[in-house]
Amino acid sequence: MARLSIVGCVRVTSISSSSVMQVGDNVQSALETKVFAVQREVPIYFGNEGSFAAYPFFRRPFPVPQPPEPFTMCVDNLGSFIRVRDVRIVEVSSSCLFQIGSSRIIGAEARVINIRQFVTNKPGPKGQTTFVKLQSEDDIGNAPPAIKPPEGL
Repeated sequence: MARLSIVGCVRVTSISSSSVMQVGDNVQSALETKVFAVQREVPIYFGNEGSFAAYPFFRRPFPVPQPPEPFTMCVDNLGSFIRVRDVRIVEVSSSCLFQIGSSRIIGAEARVINIRQFVTNKPGPKGQTTFVKLQSEDDIGNAPPAIKPPEGL
């Protein structure tokens, strides 16, 4: 049974990455996001990079959860309206569906690989790094401030 959606106020700051905001009924939604990100300390990129097929992670079938045992469900719609007074959402991202209304079939999938490559043998004196100062566990909480306050404060 299709119902009428009555919405007072919806505040959404951001919707991104194959996401949908829908007010009203829907028959089918198919959402999919695939992300392959490479971050390198030394920005050298080759033209043949970025193939999803090179990673088995993207080729595996996505697992579909099954209920642990058969169940029966009884739904009693006590009216022909869906009433929503106020909704505030900061982010709808990565194959998400924000819907006020009825839906029959929803398929959503998000797969992400982040690869970070850092230089291990840096040039220069030993013990000195280009970007990060490595600390021991004893230094945690005793790190010097990144910005020194002016003298006399």
